[in-house]
Amino acid sequence: MKKRIFSMLFAIIMVIAISIPYVSAANAPLTASEKVGFTVECSKPGYEFSVYKIADLSTSTTPYSVKYNVNVNNAAVKSAVAEGNLDDANRAKILNALDKDAALTGASIVGTYKVDTDGESKTFTNLDQGIYYVRATNYPADVKKVTNSAFALPYYTADDGWVYTLDNINLAEKVDDTPPEIHKEITNSTRDNVNFSDVSIGDTVEFEIESSTVGAVNDVDVLDFKLNSYVITDIMSKGLTLNKNSFDLSLKDAEDKTLSELAASDYTVSVTAEAGRDTNFTVSLKKEYLQKADFYAADHVSVKFSAVLNKYATTEPVGNQNEAVKLAYTNKNDVKGEVDGNKVYVYTYHIQVHKYDEEGNTLEGAEFELYKTETDAKAESNAIASGISDSDGICTFFNDKDEEMLLESGKYFIKETKAPTGFNRYTDVIPVDIKVTYGDTPNNGTYIVSGPSLGLATVDVKDSMTVLPQTGGQGNLIIYSIAITLAVAGGVFFFFVARKKKKHTADKAA
Repeated sequence: MKKRIFSMLFAIIMVIAISIPYVSAANAPLTASEKVGFTVECSKPGYEFSVYKIADLSTSTTPYSVKYNVNVNNAAVKSAVAEGNLDDANRAKILNALDKDAALTGASIVGTYKVDTDGESKTFTNLDQGIYYVRATNYPADVKKVTNSAFALPYYTADDGWVYTLDNINLAEKVDDTPPEIHKEITNSTRDNVNFSDVSIGDTVEFEIESSTVGAVNDVDVLDFKLNSYVITDIMSKGLTLNKNSFDLSLKDAEDKTLSELAASDYTVSVTAEAGRDTNFTVSLKKEYLQKADFYAADHVSVKFSAVLNKYATTEPVGNQNEAVKLAYTNKNDVKGEVDGNKVYVYTYHIQVHKYDEEGNTLEGAEFELYKTETDAKAESNAIASGISDSDGICTFFNDKDEEMLLESGKYFIKETKAPTGFNRYTDVIPVDIKVTYGDTPNNGTYIVSGPSLGLATVDVKDSMTVLPQTGGQGNLIIYSIAITLAVAGGVFFFFVARKKKKHTADKAA
């Protein structure tokens, strides 16, 4: 029994003995001569940070209580620096006051950390004890928020006592720099897909570009995330004529609800256009407008505009492209950001008639009209285009502006209105169908899955001898020939009848 009690007492004594060095270490007084250091890291490029010392450690009255001499000439910082180890509330007050102080008069700069050249981390060593402040002094243009850092070295913990080094201050976790997006749509697409449409010459195509807002309004002057510039650039195919007066800009929220309309004085539109060439244009928000809070409260900018399909449009599968849109922007330090958008496509087609005779020879001079409905074709009214077959027997259709008729895919109707000299007119209505199948995503640079080669639909028209003859055709020539033959035959017949009668009368008189 005595041995058991002795063993228990010995164990207790050992525990106490082991504990004494630990407690002593944890409560060891601060060594004022020891240098401090810390490591900052940031995995995001485009950032530059400056490190400042804003206070010196002056005295340590107990193992965990210190006093500082504040060097920065800032009353709010001085009042927030309390005796002892700085708590979270005081650090927040110090950081807020430092962020608002652009000059930081009295603070000494320890060094800088530029991610692009210094790597993903940088260590600052052999520093005097005190309070340090890490400020983002340059950053990418798409930054919306940066939280700077303020900390004291050394600092005290119950477990470790005085800590003289601080590892891995992750600055990347303290920034919000979500890149913007830009996207373009055709809002009146005829094919139930905002990425392409299918129209006729003279039709209006309506577009909308939606681009994210960039930057932020900040109540801290030194961390000003407002922009100096915000420019949308677009290139429109030569087959599309931009309506320069159609631009309409607005700010929208994440649910695409309109928050406000931009006045014409808030932006500029610059257009470079020439017939038969691509059109380039830019929409630029003015710097004065970019200083307003309204822009940064929105989710995105909406730019609406329209264009008309013109005679320079291509009928080939590449389509008439509204090229990849681009958003470029700069922040207060003129750091530039840029992001590309998508292309949209406008397709169109055309029709030709190949005119032959019954032996397969091409016929020149046949006149045709093109109609949207069979009823119009039968009535030969409301023609949308007309054409005459050339020496190769090919009839190309032109509108009333003498432009080749470019067409939306679908069904059309043709009527021959005049036959070549010496031939019958084909009087039946001739249907022609521009059949096109589209996919949901582009393949080999086009949404067209199947369609007429090079966008050209053709139809062959031959003479039909069963058709009643018309003025100026071969049928009239036949009638005239028969009539003349009958007239001559009748004259001969009556001549011989009269002669025979005369002879019979003379014989009878004799």
